[in-house]
Amino acid sequence: MGVVIALLRAVNVGGRKVTAAPMRAVAEQLGYEQVASYVTSGNLVLVTTHGTARVERELGAALSEEFGFDVPVVARTVAQWDAVIDGLPFPDQARDDPSHLVVYAWDGAVGGTSFDPAPYGREQVVWHGSHAYAYYPDGIGRSKLTLPVLSKAAGRRGTARNWNTVLALARMAHDRG
Repeated sequence: MGVVIALLRAVNVGGRKVTAAPMRAVAEQLGYEQVASYVTSGNLVLVTTHGTARVERELGAALSEEFGFDVPVVARTVAQWDAVIDGLPFPDQARDDPSHLVVYAWDGAVGGTSFDPAPYGREQVVWHGSHAYAYYPDGIGRSKLTLPVLSKAAGRRGTARNWNTVLALARMAHDRG
């Protein structure tokens, strides 16, 4: 058995409304154990014998069927999530301004990208494997450096979590491990 962090993409945007209890119920119906959610924005931590690729496929399909719209899922093991935290290239920002620091989790590794965030403002982006770290010194909400822009640059689908959520999910995952 292993602990997996499952990140659901775009479940509470554009008029879609998915609350935590139904998300957990779908995961439990699939046989996942110790299923917990963190805030109502598509974060699940669960225990399973399956690998992350199967969790992504199986959970994404079941959630899509349950809610009637596409629910992409990006999953990571605890070790993978810990590596994301350990690889943080913005330690000062994490300490001083964590709400403006975001981790993008992609559905696969991103090859070399020559993406330049300068046209979008003062944002900084560091690509690393199947993740990208972005710092938004002027705030995320008004930035033009959005998930669709970075998805296009990455050539991948993904989802984003702010640094506080990244750390909270790690704590939850370790509590189950």
